[in-house]
Amino acid sequence: MQALQVIKPGELRLVQVDTPRITKPTEVLVRIKAAGICGSDLHIIRGTNPYATYPRIIGHEASGIVEAVGSQVTALKPGDPVVLEPILSCGHCYACSHGRPNVCEHLQVRGVHLDGGFAQYLVSEEKYLHRLPAGLDLNVAALIEPFTIGAQANARAATQPGDTVLIHGAGPIGLIAMLVAKSLGARCMVSEINPSRREKASQLGADAVIDPLHTDLEAEIMRLTDGKGANVIHEATGVPSLLAQSVKLASTAGRIVAFAYGAEPIPIDFMQVNKKELTLLGLRHQTYQFEPMIRFVAQHEQTARQLISHQLPLGDYKSAFELFDGHHQGVYKVLLTMDA
Repeated sequence: MQALQVIKPGELRLVQVDTPRITKPTEVLVRIKAAGICGSDLHIIRGTNPYATYPRIIGHEASGIVEAVGSQVTALKPGDPVVLEPILSCGHCYACSHGRPNVCEHLQVRGVHLDGGFAQYLVSEEKYLHRLPAGLDLNVAALIEPFTIGAQANARAATQPGDTVLIHGAGPIGLIAMLVAKSLGARCMVSEINPSRREKASQLGADAVIDPLHTDLEAEIMRLTDGKGANVIHEATGVPSLLAQSVKLASTAGRIVAFAYGAEPIPIDFMQVNKKELTLLGLRHQTYQFEPMIRFVAQHEQTARQLISHQLPLGDYKSAFELFDGHHQGVYKVLLTMDA
């Protein structure tokens, strides 16, 4: 089969490898139909993901069709449409025993520690595959994993009806965090330097869209919140200064969620953190969000589809990654499709 493999940092190739086979009775062979490119894939290619091992077939946002099942598989059958849950946890460590398998001490992630979804086939334990509603477009279904991240971010922040939410960055994950927050009854403000992404945020229902290059962001947030600040802030750009600034932009009892991994320590004004009793929250993967987000995406399929700007076949992976990494106008989620 064909697969997209990072041989070593800086070397991405389309390779021919053996099609994986079912070796355990609880495993399922999936014919991958579509998989989304994520910023974490770029980190693996560049060698800046501290968890990745090489060589590695990357990709963790994948949907497909069940091709074959092991003898003890009970909930899936050939022909079923599925989405991949890419994190594998031990079930026994402190985090797992406290309901947080997303930060398992022995965590393994498809496309990072194990081969992932940029391939024509993949074998997974049944428990990491979720059956999809009949008729859901499998290209749209590839967005379910990113939607679980947006759901996790809002769960971490305990986003509530009536909250005012600020999202730094209107890339795919920032827009998804906004859509989930809106569904929870929040009012959402989006700050974004890219004009086409600001336009997309408006199209998807942002209550306010701000250009921080030409607007005093702090003054505008205070104007929009009657001087109170944002109750929830999602920092989805990875820009260190924005995380530090978020302490100023947050309301009393505010919650700040940091999506990206910082390469360097970020100075935080803890006088303001304590004065306002802010909550600073990390974010890694998701916990039990797949089933609710499958329902959410199925119910909002046309909205989710608007996040897909490009679909290219696996053989055009160079163009796909150039689009995703190029900060071009009108680029949001880029999918690779596996059919020849």
